[in-house]
Amino acid sequence: MVKEVKDSTNMGRPILRSPCSKIRKRTSNIIQDIPRELLIEILSRTAQTSFTDIHNAKLSCKDFHEASEDTHVYRHMSLDNIPLVPWTPLTEKQQAFLTKCKDCQNPDIAYRQAVLDYFTGERPESAPGHILRALDSNHIGALYVTCIILLFSGDDGLKACGMKLMVGMKKCRYVRTKLKEHRHKLQRMLRLMWVKNPALRRRPVCCTRQDNHKRKRGWVDNDDIDDEQDDVHSCEACSVDSEIKFLVSSLPQL
Repeated sequence: MVKEVKDSTNMGRPILRSPCSKIRKRTSNIIQDIPRELLIEILSRTAQTSFTDIHNAKLSCKDFHEASEDTHVYRHMSLDNIPLVPWTPLTEKQQAFLTKCKDCQNPDIAYRQAVLDYFTGERPESAPGHILRALDSNHIGALYVTCIILLFSGDDGLKACGMKLMVGMKKCRYVRTKLKEHRHKLQRMLRLMWVKNPALRRRPVCCTRQDNHKRKRGWVDNDDIDDEQDDVHSCEACSVDSEIKFLVSSLPQL
């Protein structure tokens, strides 16, 4: 609806004014009333879940754009839209974006580098250092990869630590809800690279029991791996073996 307003300086002729300008002004005032710390926290959570959403938020208004440039937002920025192994050189804009994420200590930067170093086999010795930096920010994906590295280490003591850590992840309800997401993210990452680490050719076996104890249901549907129905399976080692099988199925080169 367009409102007619008579202007005395314009010979009494009506001036058409859209109510949209009032709405924009009212919205801007509301945003300005939000404490900056709260606005930054909201935008950081948006950035963590969707790069597209935070990009759109930056374009929506000046206040969002300024707040989204905060270090805290870049520390939580999702890098899902940035290819792990680019087939073409990154643009200057993409490179600048990654550099800023690195300067802001985004844990995904360290995590992605750890995945590349370990699974490609080019610098597996440097992977733990990157993993530790990601773990400092409680990165669940980094914790999951830590379990994988320990399980495939070839050392019985380290494998036992990996089993214990993996079982602990599955018993924690919050971590368990996030585990499925990070497991499939890792799967997508591995399908974009050449996996050549020879340690991954030696598939470890965690369950060595010979009795007819309850085992996991196999791999009819990988999405069911963390369903509540897992609780009926008494063997923790079988649960870890299922994780290993899932990883191996994601490594077609091996």
